[in-house]
Amino acid sequence: MTVIERDPRGAPATDRLNYTAYRLSRALDRFTENLALAHGVTLSQFLILQVLGEGLPLSNAQLGRRTFVSAQAAHLVANELIDLGLVERGNHPTNRRVRLVKLTESGWDLVQRSGQELQRHERRLTAAMGEDLGNSIVEVLDHAARELAGGYFGDDEAEADAISRRQITSRPRHVPSRLAANRLRSAGKDAQASKDPSDITDDSAH
Repeated sequence: MTVIERDPRGAPATDRLNYTAYRLSRALDRFTENLALAHGVTLSQFLILQVLGEGLPLSNAQLGRRTFVSAQAAHLVANELIDLGLVERGNHPTNRRVRLVKLTESGWDLVQRSGQELQRHERRLTAAMGEDLGNSIVEVLDHAARELAGGYFGDDEAEADAISRRQITSRPRHVPSRLAANRLRSAGKDAQASKDPSDITDDSAH
């Protein structure tokens, strides 16, 4: 068996704050994206809804700054949310050239329901981490990233369930783990087997 030797100059990337913070961000994004898709919106749309959920109408430029994209990109995502009936545009009180974006009642409903789900999972992460958080910010972030395990807390059934609840399936940014993929296939077979035979069309009759 061939052994690949490690260069003695090597150092763990997880010892560095920038890498560990990025790793945690990816794990949080995966979880949040699945929650968003389960509510019928993309991650980009969800971030705008979260910011508007503070209750203050914002311009495209302000939305772009708050969601870390350009004003043009924020404008496009806001238009998508308008088409979904989740946000609407209104006039600025003092500047007629500026249009402000705010949540509709449907948007508020989605933000409040998804916010409750986020809080439940945040509490779960806090409980999983416990009191031993480490001696540095890097250790704390690394601990959180390991507990999240890609956004599902290492739970393949939770991962399979999250993916199965997606209303939007055209943006598979995360490939399921092998165990989660097996559970999804099994769930699909069980659902097919449980169908009433009378509901199945007999192609030979056509």
